[in-house]
Amino acid sequence: MHPHRSRVAAVFGTGQGSGYLLSPRLILTSAHVVGGTTADAIAIGGAGEVSCDVVWRRKDAQCDAALLMARADLLPDNAPDVFAAPLRWGEFTTLRPWDDGQTIGFPQVQRGDRNQLDTEHVTGRIKPGSSLLRGRYVLEATGTAPDSASAWSGLSGAALFAGTALVAVVDQAPIGWGHGRVEAVPVRVIADDRGFQAAVRMYGELDVVVETLDPVPDDERRDRAFETEYRAYIARRHANVETLGDTESDRIVLPLDSAFLALELARTSPRIRLDGVDPGAETDVGKRMHEAMSGRTRILLQGAAGSGKTTLMQWLAVRTAQGDLPPELSRLENRVPFVIPLRALGDMRRGPEAEQLPSALGYPAAAAQPPNWSARLFRQGRGLLLVDGIDEILREHRPRVRSWLEGFLSLYPETAVVATSRTSAIPYDWLPGYAFTTLSVLPMSPADVDRFIDRWFGAMADKPEWHWARDQVEGTGARVREQLATRPNLAQLAANPRLCTLICKTALLSGHRPPESPLSLHEAALDLLLHRRDAQRGFAATEGVHLHHSEQGLLFEALASWMVVNDQTDMGYPRARKIIRRAGPRSLRTKYTEAVLQHLVVRSGILRDVGDDSFAFEHSTFRDYFAGRAFAADGHVGFLVKNAHDPAYEDVVRMTAGHCQGRDADSLLAALVARGDREPVHRMRLHVLAASCLDYTVQVDPAVRAAVSRRVEVLMPPDDDAAADVLAEVGPMALPLLPTPDGLSADQARAVVLTACKIGGPGAVAVLERFAAFDDSVVRERVRWGRERVGSPPASAFAD
Repeated sequence: MHPHRSRVAAVFGTGQGSGYLLSPRLILTSAHVVGGTTADAIAIGGAGEVSCDVVWRRKDAQCDAALLMARADLLPDNAPDVFAAPLRWGEFTTLRPWDDGQTIGFPQVQRGDRNQLDTEHVTGRIKPGSSLLRGRYVLEATGTAPDSASAWSGLSGAALFAGTALVAVVDQAPIGWGHGRVEAVPVRVIADDRGFQAAVRMYGELDVVVETLDPVPDDERRDRAFETEYRAYIARRHANVETLGDTESDRIVLPLDSAFLALELARTSPRIRLDGVDPGAETDVGKRMHEAMSGRTRILLQGAAGSGKTTLMQWLAVRTAQGDLPPELSRLENRVPFVIPLRALGDMRRGPEAEQLPSALGYPAAAAQPPNWSARLFRQGRGLLLVDGIDEILREHRPRVRSWLEGFLSLYPETAVVATSRTSAIPYDWLPGYAFTTLSVLPMSPADVDRFIDRWFGAMADKPEWHWARDQVEGTGARVREQLATRPNLAQLAANPRLCTLICKTALLSGHRPPESPLSLHEAALDLLLHRRDAQRGFAATEGVHLHHSEQGLLFEALASWMVVNDQTDMGYPRARKIIRRAGPRSLRTKYTEAVLQHLVVRSGILRDVGDDSFAFEHSTFRDYFAGRAFAADGHVGFLVKNAHDPAYEDVVRMTAGHCQGRDADSLLAALVARGDREPVHRMRLHVLAASCLDYTVQVDPAVRAAVSRRVEVLMPPDDDAAADVLAEVGPMALPLLPTPDGLSADQARAVVLTACKIGGPGAVAVLERFAAFDDSVVRERVRWGRERVGSPPASAFAD
């Protein structure tokens, strides 16, 4: 029950004041009491004064409040659990007076003759209609007012309650009222401060949600209560990012605030032509996420695998649920997020209706949903759909998703939507007529990569299991940054957040220099996951079986190749058992099939259970790696070349080229070139794909390499932004082939500069400088943007 006697505190800073414990060490008080960066506090029943750090403070016309973090618990270990009862935070939305106001603190009037601190329990009527222009709540005390000139001095910082709900923090006693009232800062003002929310989560692990205390109809009260619990669940559910490791022991879990980086997004929009010819699309210069999404409520977010799309969706879900979005995203404020991972919803024969969303998305308390709660929410224009992974479902099912979204938005036209997909899986105008803006996630700039590495290793160093080696962890991070500065190929890989994570983990756990080809990097990471971890820890056999890493590899190849051939992102357990019985070691094909499958899913870190009696590869790149190894071993070049125009097969083709032995890689590249020569409609994509395979192969016949290079040269200069997007997939190899400005049209010059910007690296700088004085404002703007990308963005670019 609140207020609780043991949570009342005295605070000593530049003056003496009062406070209230939010947790064993976190104290809410008044800003003008503490003044500086440190203070002391003592709680009733505590062991004595404890030094505190000021972790948040705001003193202005609207707010006078602060948070203190004590350096030790303010209450003894044997004290009763006074924090078991949840603390309600409340506000008034009408001017109706409240007769059960109360605050407890240490005012001057209670010091007595010996000048010793003591408490005063002030009760009275809270009058929300008083001091409206000053933005304060007023407590009009009952009983006789004290006659001391500074009677209430020392009460500042005390928590003001309406019944048992915390509604304000006392900050002053207004003159002219004979000491009969005190004023307090409403907690709504405090809770709306982003710095406060960040501090209370970091230091108190608390979610502060302010609820309305005024009488409301029973239905509305139930809606609000359910929404409050649902928001808190979403914020907790998506507060961490899991990456790379065994589900039981090796998985790395990072706080979302450490893992999330506000990357650059570039808008893709249709070009205007009046002659009826399809004009294609144009790409704007990149902007930081907050700015690019500003003012928009419907966004199609496209990007490569591992580019950070899902992490961005998590961040949006958490910040929206907490009511803590930055000002640029104010059009998403006050909405309730629904995170929809499409792969988890099955074949999408019929998408979930509004009422089904909480249960369909696995909310454990969905059964307690008030009738029609979700529908009311969307009718009010307060829903936010976060639709993740359109590319992760079957192509034939994607029209069903589009149809479901179209129907949903027609029924609830004020609904906000952010949907994600790989760049090539769906067109930028996939949902015409519904006001979607297409934004592409750009690769990280060198400054982004440095910040990402610092955060990754910083988060690892803070994990208890690495405290013993903190210096080693931080030193490894510094070495990785140094290696990126001198190894352009590795720096190119690090521009992808997922691959950057692979680089960091490989460097930390192996102690070796990270490899600088995509294939070698995946081999090193899988080597850590598959057998080095178990060998180092002494795990000889798990789940009742012993599998050599080569035997595991053969099984992963069989599972992955079946998924690719059948265009699946996951697999049912019954199908997997049949594959294991056919492809597994002869001694394990019958009796131990189930144990082998469980070993692969539970222990390997390569697979993960996705529910509904199915599993999937932890990352799509792992599936593509093993499928490529299987296709290379079995010589399935014809199948890959036949499907190589499909973006879903691009990574598989590259991985296959890397795994090919002898002249098999030459045959694959030559076949890609030949098909591109025969089929103009797919020519550019096939020839670019062949060029991108060169980064994966160890050795290629010089004649084949020359043939591939000639095909890329023919594609120069790119005619438009769409061509630039495709050419950028070639990587640094394309930079020396980009032409000089002489004789180029404005469209071609724009596309050349965009290609260089997207590839990045030292080679891109020389290309940009050649176009710095080009007579086109868009070209010059892109050059400026490109220079910023290879340099250092402003500190404000990074989300906190």
